Amino acid sequence: MNRTLACSLAAVVAASAIAAATTAGARPSLRKASMTPPEPEHARLTTMCGTWDVEMTLWPRPGGPGLTTKATSTIRPLLDGLFVEEKIEGALNGAPFTTLAWTGFNTATRQYEATRISSTNPGRIAEAGAYDEKANQFELKADYALGGDTWHQRTVIQPSSADAMIATSYLSFGQVPEWKAVEIKYTRKAN
Repeated sequence: MNRTLACSLAAVVAASAIAAATTAGARPSLRKASMTPPEPEHARLTTMCGTWDVEMTLWPRPGGPGLTTKATSTIRPLLDGLFVEEKIEGALNGAPFTTLAWTGFNTATRQYEATRISSTNPGRIAEAGAYDEKANQFELKADYALGGDTWHQRTVIQPSSADAMIATSYLSFGQVPEWKAVEIKYTRKAN
């Protein structure tokens, strides 16, 4: 696979990775009294549940022009708020795409863990990381094989209010330094 195609696929994969890490509006359902309540870290995810208008910009290669598209993100709580699922549906250059992501907080490792898949790539991305209280942002990292290289991905999710957030994925591989590959701007849909 040539590097340009690999970069394009990586950018879309990164977008799907953001999808998993980013989650948005409805409150988690009440858990049975006999069950342990979710940690506050789980609540941080479920506050992002809801339906969002998203504007995605992808930079398939460092320094190249960006490709912008609009899509819809639906984030919902799973298993009484222990996890959230995000589904992004849109089209890029006329071709429809779907990304799915599942994110939770692992109380054993004290890290957020996200798994993402996309209709544009047969691979799966698994990221892990933390929430920085001072910076008010999540930062998750992943390493995965793509196009004969090991790719490194760093995803930063910054909620700016209850109705807006930005998720950005940075990629690097081989001797190519890290570049901003995907930016997703989320705006909560009005009910």
